Amino acid sequence: MAQKKEASPNPESAFYRNKNRPASLVKYSFFSFENDDLYNKKNFIILAVVAFAIMICMSLNVGVNGDEKFQVDYSKKLWSFYATLGKDTSALNVPEGSMHLYGGLFDLTATSLNKLFGLNNEFDPAYHTTRRILCVVFGFIAIVFTSLFGKQIGGWPIAFITLIFMFLSPRFLGDTFVNPKDVPFAAGYIMSLYFISRFIQGLPKPKAADMFGIIFGVLIALNTRSGGLLLIVYLFLFVAIYLVINSFTTSRLGKKAIVHSILYTVVVGILAYMAGIIFWPYALADPMVHPIKSLTEFTNQPITITVLFGGLHVDSSRLPWHYIPQWIIRTIPLGCIIGLFFFLRLLKNRFQDIPVLEMSILIFSIVFPIGYAIMNQSSLHDGWRHFLFVYPSIVLIAATGWFLWFTSFRSKAFRNISFVLLLCLLSENIFSIIVYHPYQYTYFNRYLGGLKKAYGQYETDYWMLSIKAASEWLKKHEKIGLTKNKITIATNCMYPSQVYLTEPSGSVDFIYTNYYDRSYKNWDYALFYSRFIHRDQLLNKSWPPKGTIHIVKADGIPLCAVVKRENRNDYLGFEAMKRNDIQAAIAHFVSALTYAPQNETVTFALAEAYKSICQYDQAVLAIQQSISVYPDNAAATKLLEEINYERIQYVK
Repeated sequence: MAQKKEASPNPESAFYRNKNRPASLVKYSFFSFENDDLYNKKNFIILAVVAFAIMICMSLNVGVNGDEKFQVDYSKKLWSFYATLGKDTSALNVPEGSMHLYGGLFDLTATSLNKLFGLNNEFDPAYHTTRRILCVVFGFIAIVFTSLFGKQIGGWPIAFITLIFMFLSPRFLGDTFVNPKDVPFAAGYIMSLYFISRFIQGLPKPKAADMFGIIFGVLIALNTRSGGLLLIVYLFLFVAIYLVINSFTTSRLGKKAIVHSILYTVVVGILAYMAGIIFWPYALADPMVHPIKSLTEFTNQPITITVLFGGLHVDSSRLPWHYIPQWIIRTIPLGCIIGLFFFLRLLKNRFQDIPVLEMSILIFSIVFPIGYAIMNQSSLHDGWRHFLFVYPSIVLIAATGWFLWFTSFRSKAFRNISFVLLLCLLSENIFSIIVYHPYQYTYFNRYLGGLKKAYGQYETDYWMLSIKAASEWLKKHEKIGLTKNKITIATNCMYPSQVYLTEPSGSVDFIYTNYYDRSYKNWDYALFYSRFIHRDQLLNKSWPPKGTIHIVKADGIPLCAVVKRENRNDYLGFEAMKRNDIQAAIAHFVSALTYAPQNETVTFALAEAYKSICQYDQAVLAIQQSISVYPDNAAATKLLEEINYERIQYVK
């Protein structure tokens, strides 16, 4: 027979249940459960609403990210799939971007809202404003449920600390404006973890609200990314651990209670899985196979992007094991890092105050996915945005660490000093959010030098957000679209440029070009963002290139260059090369270098031209000039070797 479960005290906090805490700490601690005038539900709601309003306002200044080309296309296919009740199967296989491997919750919701508002033109910036605001909604859900998890751990004080930490985390905040994959997934992830902890505490008769919460959390996560399958695994795993541990305690559950617990868990897991694929056509096509296949492909699929990490350009499939940990340490606020230190430092002395279930779930939710990625040597890129979902768990542990710190000392003066320290740390976050806006996601914490020291060492604006400001400046100052003259714009950020510069009159043409191929193309203006520019050129300031008329910056660091074509001799030189008119090409290249001596592409081409007519001395000078601008250019080094070899052979 099942033993009757004791009525537990307020389940929201192990801190609250600790009766051994000195009364003086309750009396004087700013962070105390007794301070109901400050830490209560009403004030929490007010603070959350204010944060949400600020997030919405800030998101209106944020640009379109480079991946939205694929997501907007996918959203159209999703709409067609559901509108035709599955007859249009184009959403089942989207090779460009492999979008079919992602759930469609965000994109289907966004396109539905845009249709409701009469916004059907994807090259209308208002179309993307809907997507920005929807992304903020999911970011806000992540913040709220992280804070509610904090309340479960330690009451309203930790809920307040958590909300403030989450809202004032520049990089997370920046992602909530623009990241429609990782932010919704983070929201579903932390929501599920929160309700899983409550579900387990309620066994063998969990509350319906907690079961629904798990289902809804998995619905968000799995309908975003296949990694949401982990949440169902977590549910089964932690329930199993709970039942095993309970069977060895004096308050162990009886067989009937264990059976009920297992049945509830299985039912919730099945319903969560079913809910998790309703907005995912690829999964609906084969519910038993495709979600697992998607997870496997994302885990093992090699991505051959070159990423800038630690001052080296590394293939994304061959990154060192510490790629994710190093990105996390460099980009989360110092206050969060100190909170983690406090938690570890005080864990032994305050272990009786720590809610074991909640902390076990949080720690596992961080360590397992990161550890698995490291062990599996997964392909990674764009910093740690694919692991953004672990950040709420990190913040919760850090907030708990700060709470432990404030409630571990009798000295009121010491606690006041600690409070001032916390305010100083948070003020740095606020300063960075203001200074970086609208590029908060490029934040690096200042104790390691901030963005200025990270420039040329790590990726910055990998989302191409700076294209919005560059485009707006170009339209305003160069009158793009206001004249009848045809204008050609070259860019390595095609889709965002089209969104902000496409004119109904058709007076603007766009051509895509890699930055290093810019001289091959005929254009009037160019927009180049800093990604995939070699660190040598970032640090020796040969980028932005000659002809730059405007630079978009974050905290003084260049993110994007607006370039005006003032000299076309580089292009004319390559056209002459196509005609095999070497002398004309050389004349054009020399003229082009008189205008822009740091053009590494033209110096390389000039060296090849001189080499082709056996003028080796001039060829050596040209290629050495190219190498001085771009020292790590293997092709230039190889050409120099070839020139020297031929010169020796020719002399003989």
